[in-house]
Amino acid sequence: MGFSKILNSYTQNILSEEEFEEFYEYIKTILPTTFRITGSRTTALEILNVVQKNYVPKLQNIVIDGVKIEPPKPLPFYPEQFAWQVNAPRLVVKKSPEFQEFHKFIVTETEAGNMSRQEAVSMVPPLLMDIKPHQWVLDMCAAPGSKTAQIIEAVHSNDKLNEMPTGLVVANDADYKRSHMLIHQSKRLQSPCFMATNHDGSQFPNIRLPDTSTPWQFDRVLCDVPCSGDGTIRKNEKIWDNWSPAAALQLHTTQVQIFARGCQLLKMGGRIVYSTCSFNPVENEAVVAEVLRQTKGAIRLIDVSNELPELKRKPGLKTWKVTDKEGHFVNCFEEVNEKLRKRFPLTAFPPTQAEADEMHLERCLRIYPHQQNTGGFFVAVFEKVEPLTAADRIHLAKMEGKDVAQTDLEEESKEAIPVKRSIPHDDPEENNTKKAKTEEEEEEAKPFEGKPKRDVPGIKEAPFELVSSDSEDLKDITEFYGLDASFPRDQFLLRSENNAKGRSLYFVSSAIKKVLESKDFSRLQTVNTGVRLFVRQSSPVEAGSPFRLTSEGLPLLDAVMSHQRRLQVNLDELRVLLVEAFPTVDRFLESSRAKLNAVTPGCCIAYLDEASCKQAEFVGSLILPVWKGKNSLNVLLNKKDKRSLCERLFHAIPEATPEHLVLRSTENQAAADAARKAQEEQE
Repeated sequence: MGFSKILNSYTQNILSEEEFEEFYEYIKTILPTTFRITGSRTTALEILNVVQKNYVPKLQNIVIDGVKIEPPKPLPFYPEQFAWQVNAPRLVVKKSPEFQEFHKFIVTETEAGNMSRQEAVSMVPPLLMDIKPHQWVLDMCAAPGSKTAQIIEAVHSNDKLNEMPTGLVVANDADYKRSHMLIHQSKRLQSPCFMATNHDGSQFPNIRLPDTSTPWQFDRVLCDVPCSGDGTIRKNEKIWDNWSPAAALQLHTTQVQIFARGCQLLKMGGRIVYSTCSFNPVENEAVVAEVLRQTKGAIRLIDVSNELPELKRKPGLKTWKVTDKEGHFVNCFEEVNEKLRKRFPLTAFPPTQAEADEMHLERCLRIYPHQQNTGGFFVAVFEKVEPLTAADRIHLAKMEGKDVAQTDLEEESKEAIPVKRSIPHDDPEENNTKKAKTEEEEEEAKPFEGKPKRDVPGIKEAPFELVSSDSEDLKDITEFYGLDASFPRDQFLLRSENNAKGRSLYFVSSAIKKVLESKDFSRLQTVNTGVRLFVRQSSPVEAGSPFRLTSEGLPLLDAVMSHQRRLQVNLDELRVLLVEAFPTVDRFLESSRAKLNAVTPGCCIAYLDEASCKQAEFVGSLILPVWKGKNSLNVLLNKKDKRSLCERLFHAIPEATPEHLVLRSTENQAAADAARKAQEEQE
């Protein structure tokens, strides 16, 4: 059954006949390129300035084969013009030198992590979460991580005040390999408030924090659940041939369970967003209706029509029909053949008109491609207004000054509260587990390819161990780099077996530290957390620190390091540092040489002087980690970041590191690792 035939049936009342024709024409065209400017607010403003001043003016009057090409434009609903749309097809990019240059810029900045290629409608759910820097946020089905990156940016939206947020972001995914994609997506943001986990979202564990009687809950929760994905048809051509309504029926119960668990993990007064990239009401309004039934008034579907006013949307459906595998419409559960009822969750069917009105299903958002030249999406926003779990009741009792019953404490100590089954109890085949399945049923039981795999057994992550605040390593680092006494010493993290001396020291926020200190932490399958601040050297440095700085750690260290290891450079000297491989000290100004020669070998921070920042039109400041040798310097940036800066500032490509130096560094690191391992075995 083709995708177009299902949608073309107006019996479903998703779109009118006239509007469907426009919709159908849009989904047959290629989706425009959209990208989001990522990172901290300062970095985002920097990139936005380059886009607006250096590229957009050059693309205003491009004519190819007699046709004027539309220039890039900001997405109207995205705040502060941090998201853009490019309608130029590949042929235009090939024929236009101006678009080629812009495309090259996008590729370079995407590789460096300053931009993210993200579908426009995918940006909507995090925007409707209304996240504040002090809030604890859970992304239940987070991979590949574009929405997670938006969430992290929102938690860090106060970074212009140079403050570390008190909130945290937990990004979870059921697939172990996909959970590692979260790390790649969030790497550029380098948030000490971020943690990636690997769990079945419907069974996300309760973790009791130190000095609390109840498990953790979150101020904001995102349930962007696995779905059939028909809303992505403009970029996924396989859907035209492979799509089937059976996928929605297979995923419906899983979607209900994940969403219901998210509601349990939500704090009183908190906001939870449910979303899919599907048009199918079985995956959308039907899931919303069932969870509203289960929560019995504790969760309220809220009206967000005044939020993102430039986003064009349609209201949610109040009635719909369910289709079988062949695409035949079924009005109600009673019409389903008894032998086939097991394939039709009772909750997939619409509520009564009175129930739908009381639930306010029209408050859901349906986003269609023809409305704003986008993909398709479904979003619903909820608020927890009444207690749902023992944790909610305990929290409410404390707020009202009442005593907390011991029975409530015992109840909340249990694992995730069971979620109701979506299969009707009167199904004659429900309890007949010994009955052999037919070949057709076996095929139906196979998970849809969009459904994530469960936790991978046998994979063990290196432990996350907090470092003692009086460790010798931290003492050496503090003395060498002159760290201010205000910088926390009890939030450093080590990842290695048997408390061995690891190569890297990570830093976490006070909120993440609480999670790490929980007695229940072992129940949490943590994949990644912490920002790497210091890396142990591959070879010893005479009179220097065994640890060097990292570029990702500089934003945290900049304000707390003394001036003894800071080097001020102008724009010409910055070019030398970035473009040349291992420039010698005599390549710098005479005034700088004296300072360079006075600094002992080891890591330093190089920063661009104020006049040069203005000349280069930097919104904020520019700081770089630099290794100071006896006679030369080296910027400690990865290839992609270094190339991004070189091209953006100087339209140049950095020189490659000589092969003999790369080989020497690799050999030194291997020797150092072997020496540490031998020492650990002796101990």
